[in-house]
Amino acid sequence: MTRKKRTQTPEYQWEQALLDAYDDYRWRQVLEPLYQKFQQWKAGELDHVDMDEAIHQTHKQTQEVYVFFTQKRDWLVRVIQFDETWFQAWVKDNPPPEGYRLG
Repeated sequence: MTRKKRTQTPEYQWEQALLDAYDDYRWRQVLEPLYQKFQQWKAGELDHVDMDEAIHQTHKQTQEVYVFFTQKRDWLVRVIQFDETWFQAWVKDNPPPEGYRLG
């Protein structure tokens, strides 16, 4: 099957939706706390030293997320399912195509 045809299958489209949703979830996990730190800094509750540390820690986390999402597609689809709390909530609203084997 050509790549173009493969990307049009319900299975591929479901996997892509899974990857996109999990990608957004993971980036939000990393960036939302930094956003909150910026809000605290803006309100005068944190100083530049606190922000420097928050940015440094977030940078390390962003590298981990980036590396995670550079893995092969089939591996990612399987590994994401191990995040059971997130996956069960997502798959409830986004069931796989008929005949698609989870796990």
